[in-house]
Amino acid sequence: MSDEIMAQPQSREMEDYRLFYPESSRFPELRLRHCGYEKCAPGHSFGPAVRGTYLIHIILDGHGSFMVNQQTWRLGAGDGFLILPEIPTFYKADEKEPWTYFWIAFEGSQAEEVIRDMGLGRESLVFHSSRPQELRAIVRDMFLNRDVSRAKQYMNQSLLYRYFSILLDDMEVTIGSPTGRNKIVSEAVQYIEDYYADPTVKVAQIAKTVNVERGYLYSLFMKHLGLSPQEYLQKFRLTKATDLLDHTDLPIDKIALSCGYQDPVTFSKAFRKMFEMPPGKYRKDSRERMRQTAIHYDNRSAH
Repeated sequence: MSDEIMAQPQSREMEDYRLFYPESSRFPELRLRHCGYEKCAPGHSFGPAVRGTYLIHIILDGHGSFMVNQQTWRLGAGDGFLILPEIPTFYKADEKEPWTYFWIAFEGSQAEEVIRDMGLGRESLVFHSSRPQELRAIVRDMFLNRDVSRAKQYMNQSLLYRYFSILLDDMEVTIGSPTGRNKIVSEAVQYIEDYYADPTVKVAQIAKTVNVERGYLYSLFMKHLGLSPQEYLQKFRLTKATDLLDHTDLPIDKIALSCGYQDPVTFSKAFRKMFEMPPGKYRKDSRERMRQTAIHYDNRSAH
């Protein structure tokens, strides 16, 4: 990515935004990578996918579900959830009362320590905050301080620490019990996540690996994940593809191969079916939205 900060709105309204910060060694202990705000459409989902940074989402209104390690939480206003690096997650807005949330993504040598200080971790991924509007205002300030000048970088670093200060003072890591996990599903999901880039991976092979019949594996996936094994595999591959389209300049045939598709045509057809556009258009539209949002907020800041 270039040294310019990239901003990407969602299609429904200009109040929705997504901001990506360039990599920097100025704050190696803790640095902001991206932040955003989104009013989700009914049933809007993301994943299953893995991220390379820590992410914290906080819900302003509405409801949705967060799933990790075959556990699912139903969350609402004031609730938040943590996504850990390289841990597959899936989250989905409610069909009738879709959530609106904002998020920050961060990394650094002290990021894990910050997570521990807040009482979060692999066994504690959800929480509640009584000050979501105050936290959202900090994220908006991060967005408005988005240029790469040293002064703004220091300002955003202070905002990041203020964000964590409020959470440390306010959050309660006490959300209701999730649904139980299933060992067979866990093993199958782990296999998919390890070998999704292998184009020879098939559902029958996955079932054989976990020593169950294909039909039984299907029923377990539907019960615990709400997706068939094939749907999970395809969603994982294609969501990974969107990440590569957004954040790299790899040609589409290389992205297809990286995501388990030997044939770029087959990849493009699957991508079009899931996202209602071919991968080339997705990349072009994504970068144009980033450019337009940057212009929009530059104009707002000038008045």
